Amino acid sequence: MSEFKQFNLSSVLKQLGEERTKEILSSFVCPINKDVETFCRTKAIEFSKRGFAQTYLVYWQEADEKEFIGYYTIAMKHFSVCKKQLSNKLFSRVKQHGTYNIATGEYIISAPLIAQLGKNFDRGNDTLISGSEILQMAIDRIRGIQREIGGKFLYLECEEKEKLIEFYEANHFVSFGKRELDRDETDLEGNYLIQLLQYREV
Repeated sequence: MSEFKQFNLSSVLKQLGEERTKEILSSFVCPINKDVETFCRTKAIEFSKRGFAQTYLVYWQEADEKEFIGYYTIAMKHFSVCKKQLSNKLFSRVKQHGTYNIATGEYIISAPLIAQLGKNFDRGNDTLISGSEILQMAIDRIRGIQREIGGKFLYLECEEKEKLIEFYEANHFVSFGKRELDRDETDLEGNYLIQLLQYREV
């Protein structure tokens, strides 16, 4: 019987060492999103070691066969929201949990960020899992953490592409604004990233 398994990159580094871990990450291929590929191959280890973010490797396993099929990365993030960007109901939630900035008229929220998310197209491994399944793994992990320490919101950003926005909105995220690309975000298209959030009712 096949199943999905998740491994924290920090734990993988401790168990296998950096060179072997780099070999594993170098097998990640994502032709539809070079930023996701570049992060996995060249940045994930350093971000993990420096405590900037935690990456989780997703494997498909059946009996003795195991395949690296994807990953996701989570971190903490501050973002700002103003009333005109959200429905009245969701904005009332923001007011309850955010800090008001008088100078800008916005509420500042601190929330977990799903910083990276992708499937591994190496040898057709992308067919073993859906994007929604990897996204749900990230959401479930964040919600588990929030049940222990508190928090209601989670946050992500994506390129300004219709299919990507539709994907996240179908998975219960609400778009509310744009963020201008940083100088080092060279693998991304366009000049902005779309900002989306999700609120946990219970």
